[in-house]
This record gives sequence, structure tokens and C-alpha cells, in this order.
Amino acid sequence: MLLFGIVFAPAVAALVLALVPRSWLARLTPIVPAAIFLWLAATQVGASEIATAQLSWFPSLGVSLSFFMDGLGLLFALIISGIGTLVLIYAGGYFEKPADLVRFTIYTLIFMTAMLGIVTSSNLVLLFVFWEITSLTSYLLIGFNHENADAREGARRALLITAGGGLALLAGVLLIGVASGTFDFLTLLTNPNVLRESGLYTPIALLIFAGAFSKSAQWPLHFWLPGAMEAPTPASTYLHSATMVKAGVFLLARISPLLNGSDLWLYTLTIIGLITFVYGAVIALRQTDLKAILAYSTVSWLGILVAVQGAASEYAAVALAVGVLAHALYKAALFLMVGNVDHATHTRLIDRIGGLARPMPVTFAAALVAALSMAGIPPLLGFVSKETLNAAALYDGLPSLLATLLPVGVVIGAAFTVTVAFRVVYDTFIKRAPADSDLHPHEANPAMLVGPAILGMFSLGLPFLLAPVLDPLISQTVTAIRQTPTSIHLHLFEGVNTPLIMSIIAVSVGVLLFIMRRPLIRLLQRMPEFDPTGIYQWLFFKALPDFANALTIRLQNGRLHYYMMIVFASFITLISGIILLARISLLNGDVLADFEWRIAVFCLFIIIGAVGTIFAPTRLSAIMIAGIEGSLLSLLFAIYGAPDLAFTQMMIEVVTLVLFVLAFHFLPDAFTGSKGRAARALDFAIALGMGAMVTVLILAAQANPVAEPISDWYIENAESLGQGHNVVNILLVDFRGLDTMGEVTVLIVAAIGVTALLRFRPSGQPRGQYYAKEAPAPLQTELASENDDDDEGSEGKSS
Repeated sequence: MLLFGIVFAPAVAALVLALVPRSWLARLTPIVPAAIFLWLAATQVGASEIATAQLSWFPSLGVSLSFFMDGLGLLFALIISGIGTLVLIYAGGYFEKPADLVRFTIYTLIFMTAMLGIVTSSNLVLLFVFWEITSLTSYLLIGFNHENADAREGARRALLITAGGGLALLAGVLLIGVASGTFDFLTLLTNPNVLRESGLYTPIALLIFAGAFSKSAQWPLHFWLPGAMEAPTPASTYLHSATMVKAGVFLLARISPLLNGSDLWLYTLTIIGLITFVYGAVIALRQTDLKAILAYSTVSWLGILVAVQGAASEYAAVALAVGVLAHALYKAALFLMVGNVDHATHTRLIDRIGGLARPMPVTFAAALVAALSMAGIPPLLGFVSKETLNAAALYDGLPSLLATLLPVGVVIGAAFTVTVAFRVVYDTFIKRAPADSDLHPHEANPAMLVGPAILGMFSLGLPFLLAPVLDPLISQTVTAIRQTPTSIHLHLFEGVNTPLIMSIIAVSVGVLLFIMRRPLIRLLQRMPEFDPTGIYQWLFFKALPDFANALTIRLQNGRLHYYMMIVFASFITLISGIILLARISLLNGDVLADFEWRIAVFCLFIIIGAVGTIFAPTRLSAIMIAGIEGSLLSLLFAIYGAPDLAFTQMMIEVVTLVLFVLAFHFLPDAFTGSKGRAARALDFAIALGMGAMVTVLILAAQANPVAEPISDWYIENAESLGQGHNVVNILLVDFRGLDTMGEVTVLIVAAIGVTALLRFRPSGQPRGQYYAKEAPAPLQTELASENDDDDEGSEGKSS
């Protein structure tokens, strides 16, 4: 049950902080994720067994609070809790207002619980729930400075894209349940081919792709991530470098054992990921805002983490595991560096700053280590990551087209990544500040230096601790991804080989591009950029509102007849579709066994009455015919031996008849117009369809009984349990007493309505004056609607 504590401990801490909103308590909350990190590192790294925990939630729906901790979940949980600790420490020095610190800490802790839930959930529906919580909490964090219009827009854009992808994920999860009969991931792993052999494989894969791509900012859904940089620096660090944006990468790795191996999986992930990798790296170089540079470089790296998963090889799994860890360390450090620079200079524009190495030595040292790791320079962890990535790109199991595109794309993207990394450090800390600069930078406070320093030390120190620290963790992760026991042994230097040559080429080209960066940046800034933001703006703020407005005007037109027509037509379409698709039988041998001609003749009179209401010349005559129909229906109950039910039905008919007569008193007695032939034909078709569908439902229910009729149980137990001989009375009073109470309530409400209408008289009129010059507002609406129908009928006649 410790897994429950790991997942929900941050949420409990957020609840305590919400009840006791004190800044000193907020500064103590890093203890919670730190404890989680230490426990995971001490007990789970190298563990031979998978920890599990389960609690029933909605067993009838196959949904439970089930968690498990394998190598893949462990790697991400360590990143979530470890970097979460450093971010909360950083926030203690970043926020000046205690209220802001408390609010940010609460949001971050809830987000942390959601992320831990995603990486440890065994039930796919539960995973989706946590997935959507991350979308909601990221909306709060991105829009933290809610008085800023750009922050609000960035938050809204991120929510629309990621939540929309979440809906696609939900559809995919539901289809997985349909195809396999379970939502439990561990159960699915016992038959990993169940989805591949299903006819639903393609829609499941496409829906999962949509959910993962929207979350991990894959092209062309990448544009929400740079806009989300309006969030406070601690939020950007946590959400958009270390945790949330990697949720899509995690999802693909988690679901890979069930979906990989097809051309759809291979080509979609490889091509989309490769485009994102190169595009993000190139676009990052043309940015001038430090956060935007890091945002696009994050988009780039997420792309390559997606691309390598297409082949589903062991090399790809190793590259994914090491790449996720290395990127989290160096990118979090760089984001925190940007926060320090912004805090000291009040600007993030790289053209407005420079020469910060001397006044900010600790920040510079941490940023330098992080940038070198990002560029893949040995002996940093980023170099080990690039080597594993190159090895995955050279996997000989790829088709010839991808076997060429992937290595070339990796080298091109890596070269631009080197240029971006060098530019961030050099232009911020080493180059001279602009001549007109009036900045007075200073080093950040200690709380804001802890995170970058520790992250830099991990990037520098882990490559020298590969065997005792990283090898067990990476082996567990690869085992979880491939579902095959695997032992991985990483090396800082494996000799001169093709991956090393690719790294040398990428670094060399990157350095050359860095030297030529000024004309290159000017060239890139002049080139048109494919930015889907315009499409997003048009779709969500022009096309969809216009469509919704037109639809509302068309459907919500105030005509009761029109509303009923839509409801009935929808019912007919839905029921007929279900009957046809499910091929439900409507007849069996017992349906006509008790057929009686006298009952058929009786029902024929009821049908004739229903038709008579259509051709009635006045409203009063139509109401009276409808009342006669109800009376005949009451007699039908009496024929079948239910006098109490017949009496109740007769009472309802009488009261309803009176209610109709009093209400329709305000309408013209005669129908003043008639509809055109087309409108009447449509009404007739819908009415006939409704009757047919009700008949079909009754036949289907009789022909396909789900269980034994409960009426037999009532008859057998009426005397012993109800202490009576009248089964109907016992049924109404004892077995279904609450239903009877509801029916009596309906009768009372109807009687109250009749009484209110009888007592209604305009102000100043003597008692007994039952008419009014003006109808009440609801009836005025109905009158206006009918007049419109009459006008349409007249037009139909004239045509």
C-alpha cells in the first residue's frame, strides 16, 4: 500500500497547505517529494519484483485504483519527485509574495500527484483521469499570472490542445476495453497480441497517437508549448522540461508492447518525431527570448524521443531511457538559469543581455554544464544520451527509407541543438552586454541556486557512476518497455565507432553554425515559418463559435414542435441503428402465443382515436379525443385484471384533460392554418417512426430476455411477504411503494396546476371571470410559434 502513499502524499500536502496557507509551511513542502525520491531510490532501483497496490473503485465498469511500479514508472517517478523537490525549493526564493508562493505550491503538489498517478497507474481509465488532472493543473500554473493577457491565452491554448488530445486518449482507452475486455494493463500484457489481432487496432493506435502527440507537443500540435512559457519559471521548469510534456512520451513507451510492430506504428512515430526534432531545433535558433529558445529546443528533443520508439528495438528503449533522464537534468537546469537571469536583469531577451558570467558565477557554472550536456559534449550525461540515440538511429532492422532518413535527421537536428546550446550560454554570459544596456545584474539568492547546482552535478557525475547507479535503473526501464528481461551496460567511451563519428560530425557542424550564427539567424528570421497558431485561432475563435451560433439559432428557435421533432428523430435514428448494427432479433415463438382478437380490436379503436386527433377540426375536439383514448387505455388495464391501475390511469387522464382544457383556453379554438404537404409528410413519417420504434423495442425486449421476469417472483411472494391476496395492491404498496409515492406526487402536482389555473384571474377582475385578455408568457411563446407554423403552411399552399 506504499504506492498509494507515494501517489497521494503530495495531494495530502496540498490539502494541508490549503487549510493552513502559510509561506513557512510552503517552504517545508519539498520534504514530501524528497522523501518519495529517497524511498524510491533506496528500495526500488534494482528491485527484482514489481510493487503493486489495488483498491476497488467501479468494479461493474472494470475500473479500480490499481497501481504498479516497474522500471519505466520508476524512472519517471524519480524524475517527477526529484526535480519537483528542487522546483519547490527554487519557488521559495523566486516568489516575493507569500500568497503567490502558497498558491503555486498547492498547484504544483496537485500536479505532482497527477503525474505520479500517470506513471504508476495499472488501470487505463485511471491513467486517463490523472492525465486530465495534469491538463487542468497545468492550466492553473501556466495562467498563474492571470492579470497577464498573454498568460491567460497561453493557458487556454494549452488546455484546449492537451484536453482535446485527452478526449482522443479516452476514446482509445474505451476501444481497448472493447477489443480486449479489460482496462488493466498488467492483464493486457498476459496477451500482448490481443489489440494487434483486433479489427480496432488502427483506430486505437491513431487515438493513442493523438493523445500522446498533443501532450508531448509533436508537430503540428507543438505550438501550445512556446505559448505556455508565460508561466512562472518554476512552472516552466517542472511542466515543460521534466514532467508534463514527457507524459506523451511515457504513454507511447507504456503502450508499446501492445501496439508496436506494425507499419502504422513505425512510420507514424518515426516520421512525425523526426520532423518535430529537426523543426524544433531550427526554429529555436531564430528566437530571441531565452524561454522561447528553450521551449523550441524542448519540442525538438521530445520529437527524437518519439521517433526512436518507432522501431521498438532494444537500442531505442535504451536511447529513450537515457534521453529522458539526461534531458530532464540539463533542461531543468537551463530553465532555472533563465529564471535567475530574468530575476536579476528583468529581461529574457538575449539581445539585451550579456557579460553575466562575472556578476552571476554560480548560475553561469551551472548553465555551462547544462549547455555542454545539451550539446552532447563528453564526459557529461548528454554525451552518453547522444551515443545511445545514434546507435538507435543506426538500427539495422529499419526499412531502407527510414534507415537513411533517421541517421541524417538525427545528425542535422543534433547540429542545430549544439548551436542553440552554445548560443544560450555564450550570448547570455560571455559576450559583452550591449552598449546602451543599463542593467545591474546580481547573483540569485541561495534558494534559487540549489536546483541548478544539483542538476549540474548530476549531469556531470552520473557518467562516472554508470555501473552502480544507472545500469540497474536503465535495465529495469528497458525491461519494462520491451517486456523482456534485459541487462544494460552503458559506457562513457566505447571506442571509435559509427555513433561516435555521428556525434563528432554533429558537434563540428554545430560549432560552425554557431560561428556563423548571426547571418544564419537573420536568414532564418526572414524565412516564412509554418506556424499552426493561425489555424488554431481561426478554428477555435472563428469557425467553431460561428458554427455554434448558427446551430443554436437553427435548433433553439423557440418552437416546441421543432424540439419534439428533433428528439423523436434522434430517438428513431439511435434505436434503429442499434437494432441493425447489433442484429437484435425481434420475434420468437412465444410472441404471438397469447394473441387475442378482442384485444386487437380494442387496440384498433385506440389507434383510430390517435389518428382522429390529427384530423380534429378544433383544439377542444382534439383534446376530447385524446381523453377518450386515455379512458380506453384504462379499460384495457381493467380487462387484464388490474382495476387499481385502471382507476389510477383514469384519474390521471381526467386531471390531465382538465389541465389541457384550461391551458388551451388561451389559444384559438380552431386551427387557423395548415402546414404544407412536405411538412405534414415529415411529421407523419416521424410519428410513424416513433410508433414503430416503440413496437420494435417491446418486441426486442420480449424476444431477448436478459433475466427471468420479476413478475413471477412478485406473484410467488405476494402472499407470504405482502400478507395479501391482491397482487397488484401488494405490488403498489409494498414491493414498489416508492414508485407509487412518485405517481401520487405527480397526481398532486397536476391537481395543484389545475387549481392554480382555476383560481387564475387578471388583477381587478371579479371572481369567476375565467378569461384574460392576454395569455401568460409561456403560452405567448407557443402562440408565436404556431403563427410561424401557420405562415409556413400558407406559403406551402401558395407554392
